[in-house]
Amino acid sequence: MERGTIVDRIISKERLVPYLQRHDNDLDKAIRHYKSNILISESFYPLLAILEVGLRNSIDFQLTQRFGVENWFENIEFLKIASRFQIDRISEARSNVQAEKKVVTHGKIISELSFGFWTSLFDAKFEMTLWKSLRLSFPNCPKEIRKRRSMSAKFNGIRKLRNRIFHHEAITWNLDVLYSYENEILKGIEWLDNEILEWIGDLNHVDQTIENYRNTIK
Repeated sequence: MERGTIVDRIISKERLVPYLQRHDNDLDKAIRHYKSNILISESFYPLLAILEVGLRNSIDFQLTQRFGVENWFENIEFLKIASRFQIDRISEARSNVQAEKKVVTHGKIISELSFGFWTSLFDAKFEMTLWKSLRLSFPNCPKEIRKRRSMSAKFNGIRKLRNRIFHHEAITWNLDVLYSYENEILKGIEWLDNEILEWIGDLNHVDQTIENYRNTIK
């Protein structure tokens, strides 16, 4: 496939605009940067996957304990304090499972709920109702750091990076910021379970991938 066809039909000129601006309208450099962005984004996937799954399972466990029932998301006490956002996300999760003609189970609902749903439970609205239970999701987080506001800022920041990656947007304008994100994700995983860090060692290729493409991005 010719380069012009790749740009016009596959990538689109609009998507390449920021890359062209970065590289003084040099199309070859812009395309190489675009490809590098894909590969660096890909390197974050294992860390994000482990963090997201770990966070939702830890929160699920604590809310099961808090409300005394496995399907806490159907519990009337939870529904009374939940916002329209959480209620709508639970309804959508149930509809998605049913649309796939699967049996609606606790596990199916939990896995269907988005990262945004889980991070929304750290909102100020839940300071007096849920945070006392949710803080126990982070047994390895120092108590002086383990505050609702801090957890909300941290995990919503990671969520924004996650969404940019999953929506195929650019993340490689500032590589130092990416290293900060990597450290934030690793710290979040450690707070959930410090033994997981050693287990995921061979899955983490963020540093190596960034360095491999640093010169291409410059």
